[in-house]
Amino acid sequence: MPKNDSLKPWWMLPAGRANPWWWALFAAVILALDYQFALDARAPSGFVIPTMLAAWYSGPWAAAAVAIGMAAAQAGFILARATPDALTTVLLTLNALRGGIILLIGLWFARLADHERALEGRVRTLEGLLPICSFCKNIRNDAGQWERLESFIAKRSEARFSHGLCPDCQKTHFSEFA
Repeated sequence: MPKNDSLKPWWMLPAGRANPWWWALFAAVILALDYQFALDARAPSGFVIPTMLAAWYSGPWAAAAVAIGMAAAQAGFILARATPDALTTVLLTLNALRGGIILLIGLWFARLADHERALEGRVRTLEGLLPICSFCKNIRNDAGQWERLESFIAKRSEARFSHGLCPDCQKTHFSEFA
Protein backbone atom coordinates (compact mmCIF):
# COMPACT_ATOMS: atom_id res chain seq x y z
CA MET A 1 0.00 0.00 0.00
CA PRO A 2 1.35 3.43 -0.75
CA LYS A 3 2.21 5.50 2.27
CA ASN A 4 0.33 8.78 2.54
CA ASP A 5 2.58 11.53 3.92
CA SER A 6 0.15 14.29 2.95
CA LEU A 7 -1.30 14.27 6.46
CA LYS A 8 2.00 15.40 7.99
CA PRO A 9 2.52 19.09 8.64
CA TRP A 10 4.64 20.85 6.01
CA TRP A 11 7.29 21.80 8.56
CA MET A 12 7.87 18.27 9.88
CA LEU A 13 11.25 16.88 8.91
CA PRO A 14 11.24 13.57 7.06
CA ALA A 15 11.88 10.52 9.20
CA GLY A 16 15.14 8.67 8.93
CA ARG A 17 18.54 8.24 10.44
CA ALA A 18 21.87 9.68 9.39
CA ASN A 19 25.45 9.07 10.38
CA PRO A 20 26.40 11.45 13.23
CA TRP A 21 29.63 12.35 11.45
CA TRP A 22 27.63 14.36 8.91
CA TRP A 23 26.57 16.71 11.69
CA ALA A 24 30.12 16.98 12.97
CA LEU A 25 31.20 17.98 9.46
CA PHE A 26 28.32 20.46 9.18
CA ALA A 27 29.23 21.95 12.58
CA ALA A 28 32.89 22.19 11.53
CA VAL A 29 31.92 24.13 8.41
CA ILE A 30 29.83 26.55 10.47
CA LEU A 31 32.65 26.91 12.99
CA ALA A 32 35.16 27.57 10.21
CA LEU A 33 32.90 30.24 8.74
CA ASP A 34 32.39 31.69 12.19
CA TYR A 35 36.11 31.82 12.85
CA GLN A 36 36.81 33.38 9.46
CA PHE A 37 34.02 35.96 9.40
CA ALA A 38 33.01 36.31 13.10
CA LEU A 39 29.46 35.22 12.26
CA ASP A 40 28.71 34.36 15.87
CA ALA A 41 28.14 38.02 16.67
CA ARG A 42 25.72 38.34 13.76
CA ALA A 43 24.01 34.93 13.71
CA PRO A 44 24.41 33.01 16.98
CA SER A 45 21.41 30.88 16.08
CA GLY A 46 23.57 29.19 13.43
CA PHE A 47 24.79 26.88 16.20
CA VAL A 48 21.26 25.62 16.81
CA ILE A 49 20.72 24.25 13.30
CA PRO A 50 23.40 21.52 13.31
CA THR A 51 22.40 20.54 16.84
CA MET A 52 18.74 20.21 15.86
CA LEU A 53 19.55 18.22 12.72
CA ALA A 54 21.86 15.93 14.70
CA ALA A 55 19.12 15.46 17.29
CA TRP A 56 16.44 14.64 14.72
CA TYR A 57 18.47 12.34 12.50
CA SER A 58 21.08 10.85 14.83
CA GLY A 59 19.70 11.03 18.37
CA PRO A 60 20.49 12.72 21.69
CA TRP A 61 24.14 11.69 21.90
CA ALA A 62 24.97 13.23 18.54
CA ALA A 63 23.06 16.40 19.48
CA ALA A 64 24.93 16.64 22.78
CA ALA A 65 28.27 16.09 21.07
CA VAL A 66 27.57 18.78 18.45
CA ALA A 67 26.26 21.30 21.01
CA ILE A 68 29.15 20.79 23.43
CA GLY A 69 31.73 20.64 20.64
CA MET A 70 30.50 23.87 19.10
CA ALA A 71 30.42 25.68 22.47
CA ALA A 72 33.92 24.43 23.26
CA ALA A 73 35.24 25.50 19.86
CA GLN A 74 33.61 28.91 20.29
CA ALA A 75 35.28 29.24 23.71
CA GLY A 76 38.58 28.44 22.01
CA PHE A 77 37.90 31.17 19.45
CA ILE A 78 37.19 33.66 22.23
CA LEU A 79 40.42 32.77 24.00
CA ALA A 80 42.41 32.91 20.76
CA ARG A 81 41.11 36.33 19.78
CA ALA A 82 41.14 38.14 23.11
CA THR A 83 43.55 38.94 25.88
CA PRO A 84 42.42 37.60 29.26
CA ASP A 85 40.40 40.29 31.06
CA ALA A 86 36.93 40.80 32.54
CA LEU A 87 35.32 41.01 29.09
CA THR A 88 36.78 37.65 28.13
CA THR A 89 35.30 36.13 31.28
CA VAL A 90 31.89 37.59 30.43
CA LEU A 91 32.12 36.29 26.86
CA LEU A 92 33.09 32.81 28.06
CA THR A 93 30.24 32.81 30.58
CA LEU A 94 27.72 33.87 27.94
CA ASN A 95 29.11 31.24 25.57
CA ALA A 96 28.71 28.54 28.22
CA LEU A 97 25.17 29.70 28.92
CA ARG A 98 24.30 29.69 25.23
CA GLY A 99 25.91 26.26 24.82
CA GLY A 100 23.79 24.91 27.69
CA ILE A 101 20.62 26.32 26.16
CA ILE A 102 21.49 24.86 22.75
CA LEU A 103 22.22 21.53 24.43
CA LEU A 104 18.79 21.56 26.07
CA ILE A 105 17.14 22.47 22.75
CA GLY A 106 18.99 19.60 21.07
CA LEU A 107 17.96 17.08 23.74
CA TRP A 108 14.37 18.28 23.56
CA PHE A 109 14.41 17.99 19.77
CA ALA A 110 15.84 14.44 20.00
CA ARG A 111 13.01 13.51 22.34
CA LEU A 112 10.51 15.05 19.92
CA ALA A 113 12.01 13.02 17.08
CA ASP A 114 11.81 9.79 19.10
CA HIS A 115 8.21 10.59 19.96
CA GLU A 116 7.40 11.23 16.29
CA ARG A 117 8.96 7.90 15.28
CA ALA A 118 7.06 6.08 18.02
CA LEU A 119 3.80 7.62 16.83
CA GLU A 120 4.52 6.65 13.24
CA GLY A 121 5.18 3.11 14.38
CA ARG A 122 1.95 2.94 16.36
CA VAL A 123 -0.33 4.65 13.88
CA ARG A 124 -0.71 2.23 11.04
CA THR A 125 -3.76 2.99 8.98
CA LEU A 126 -5.56 1.24 6.22
CA GLU A 127 -5.81 3.56 3.26
CA GLY A 128 -7.24 3.46 -0.21
CA LEU A 129 -9.44 0.86 -1.84
CA LEU A 130 -9.23 -2.68 -0.53
CA PRO A 131 -10.08 -5.48 -2.99
CA ILE A 132 -12.51 -7.60 -0.98
CA CYS A 133 -14.52 -10.65 -1.99
CA SER A 134 -18.25 -9.91 -1.97
CA PHE A 135 -19.11 -13.32 -0.60
CA CYS A 136 -16.44 -14.53 1.85
CA LYS A 137 -14.99 -11.07 2.68
CA ASN A 138 -11.39 -12.15 2.09
CA ILE A 139 -9.03 -9.37 1.02
CA ARG A 140 -6.44 -9.54 -1.77
CA ASN A 141 -3.06 -8.41 -0.36
CA ASP A 142 -0.19 -6.69 -2.17
CA ALA A 143 1.20 -10.05 -3.29
CA GLY A 144 -2.12 -10.90 -4.99
CA GLN A 145 -3.05 -13.60 -2.48
CA TRP A 146 -6.37 -13.72 -0.70
CA GLU A 147 -6.36 -13.65 3.07
CA ARG A 148 -8.97 -13.45 5.78
CA LEU A 149 -10.21 -9.98 6.65
CA GLU A 150 -9.22 -10.42 10.30
CA SER A 151 -5.62 -11.38 9.58
CA PHE A 152 -5.23 -8.63 6.96
CA ILE A 153 -6.34 -5.92 9.40
CA ALA A 154 -4.46 -7.42 12.37
CA LYS A 155 -1.17 -7.35 10.42
CA ARG A 156 -1.60 -3.68 9.56
CA SER A 157 -3.00 -2.29 12.80
CA GLU A 158 -3.27 -2.93 16.50
CA ALA A 159 -6.82 -4.22 16.08
CA ARG A 160 -7.72 -7.64 17.50
CA PHE A 161 -10.91 -9.53 16.79
CA SER A 162 -13.42 -11.53 18.76
CA HIS A 163 -16.26 -13.30 17.01
CA GLY A 164 -19.95 -13.56 17.73
CA LEU A 165 -23.25 -13.47 15.90
CA CYS A 166 -25.39 -10.43 15.29
CA PRO A 167 -29.11 -10.90 15.94
CA ASP A 168 -29.97 -10.90 12.21
CA CYS A 169 -27.48 -13.66 11.35
CA GLN A 170 -28.56 -15.66 14.37
CA LYS A 171 -32.19 -15.52 13.14
CA THR A 172 -31.29 -16.24 9.51
CA HIS A 173 -28.75 -19.03 9.94
CA PHE A 174 -29.47 -20.54 13.35
CA SER A 175 -33.22 -20.03 13.87
CA GLU A 176 -33.74 -23.76 14.50
CA PHE A 177 -31.50 -23.55 17.62
CA ALA A 178 -33.32 -20.58 19.16
